[in-house]
Amino acid sequence: MFQRHLHRHDDVNLVMSALGDDPQCLPVLIALGATLRRDVASALREVIATGAWQGDARVRSAAAHWREQPRFQVFLEHGLEKRRDRGPKYEHLDTALLTFPETRAALYRVSAAECPQHCRTKTGTFAEDRHVDDYRQALFGWYAAIQHAHACVVRAARWFADPQRSDSRRPEAFTDWLSGTRRRHNSSGAVPEAESAAQRALQETILMMHAWSPHTFEAIDVAFQNAEGEDASHGWGGSFEPAGRYEAQAAADALASVLSPQERQQVRDVIDGIESDDEYHDMDLAKDSTLACTSDRHRAYGAGPGEREDCATARGRVYEEASQPWNEGVDRAADAARLARFLLGPHTDRIHNALAAARAAVARDTTESAPQVWHDNAEPLREAREAGGLDLHDAAGHLGIKPATLQRFEQATGKLPGRPVSLSYLQLLTLTCTQAGRIAPACIPQAISQPVISLPTTL
Repeated sequence: MFQRHLHRHDDVNLVMSALGDDPQCLPVLIALGATLRRDVASALREVIATGAWQGDARVRSAAAHWREQPRFQVFLEHGLEKRRDRGPKYEHLDTALLTFPETRAALYRVSAAECPQHCRTKTGTFAEDRHVDDYRQALFGWYAAIQHAHACVVRAARWFADPQRSDSRRPEAFTDWLSGTRRRHNSSGAVPEAESAAQRALQETILMMHAWSPHTFEAIDVAFQNAEGEDASHGWGGSFEPAGRYEAQAAADALASVLSPQERQQVRDVIDGIESDDEYHDMDLAKDSTLACTSDRHRAYGAGPGEREDCATARGRVYEEASQPWNEGVDRAADAARLARFLLGPHTDRIHNALAAARAAVARDTTESAPQVWHDNAEPLREAREAGGLDLHDAAGHLGIKPATLQRFEQATGKLPGRPVSLSYLQLLTLTCTQAGRIAPACIPQAISQPVISLPTTL
C-alpha cells in the first residue's frame, strides 16, 4: 500500500465508521463514491495529457533497466494490486471509468502507442507530479468506498423496510431517499428532476457494488426474479473470483425487499446501460481524430477550441499508427513514438524535433551553402520571419543563439553565421511560413525547404 496516497482512503473509512449503523451511511457513501470516481477519471486524464507518468520512479527505473522508452503500463500497474484485499485492482479502476469514455479513450491511446502523449500547449504547467498524486489519492479513496457498498445497502434496506421505526427522513420510495429528493405531486417539473437524481444515485450504488464484487449483477437478477414470483437460482460463473458472492447476494436480496416493481425496472435499466457501455465504443472514440482533447489544461491556460482539436487530431494519428496490424520488420511502437515527438509535447519541443528531422534530410553540400544564402538575402528573410509572427527572441531560442547575435546576422553585418545555425534558421522560416499559411521565401533552396514541408506535423 502507498502510505502517502492513503489520505482520502482513510477519510472514507473515518466517515463510515463515524456513521456506524446510521442508515444515512448509504446516501453519504453515494456522494463520496461519485466524487471519487469523477476524480479518478479526471486525474488519470491529466496524468496522460501532461506526460506526468513518465516522471514516476518505477517507470524511469524500468526504462533504464531495459534501455527502452518509458512504458505507460509500468506506471498503471505500479498503483494496482493483484490481490483483492490489498489495494485497488485493475477491475476496480475499470469500473470507476465505465461512464467516462473520454478517459478510457485516452487510456487506450497511450497504452497502444507506448509513447509520450502530452497536450499541445505552448505554455508550461506547474506541479505535474500533483496529477499523479491526485490520481492515486482518488484511486485509493475509491477502493475504500467500494468496500462499504454492500454493507451500507443491507443496513439501509433493513431500516427502510422496518415498519416499527418512525423516521422523518424516510420518504415513500427507497430511490427518493437514496437521492435525497422529496417528490411534490403538484409540481410536474420536479418529477423528471427527481427521477434523474434517483437514476444517478442508483448508478453510483450499483457501480460501487459491481466494482467490489463481480457477482453483483447476477445476484440482483436472481433476487429480482424471485421477488416477482419466478424460480431462479445462482449460476456463479466459474471464471469469477469467489470473494464477494455472499456480500452481493445479501445486498441484492435487501434491495429486492424494498424496491417497487417500477424501481426494480429502474435498476435493470441502469445495469443494461452499464453493460452496454463496453470498450468497443471507447476504442472507436480512441481512433476518432475529431474527438476534442478533454484535458483541463486547455481550459486552465485559455487555449482556444482550435488547439484542443489539434491536440485530439495528433493523439488520434499516434493511436492509428500504433494500432496498425503487425508486419515483420516494422516496429510500430518506434514509429508511433517518432510520430508523437512530431505531433505532441510542448510547442518548443515539437519545433526542435521537426528541425532535427529536417536537418538530417539535407545533403552536406547544400548545408555548406546555407550561410551565404542567409547573408545574401538577410532583409527578405527577416521580413518573412516578422510576417509569419515569429518573435526575434523566440527564433533565437529555437536556434540556440542570443537575440543580439541573430539580429546582427539578419542585418548581414559581420562574419557569416555557422552552417548548422544557418540551416536551422532557413528551415525554421519555412516552418513558420507553413504554419502561418504563407509561401516560404523563394531564396530558400528547395533542397532545404522541402524536408520541412514534407514532415507529418502541424505545430
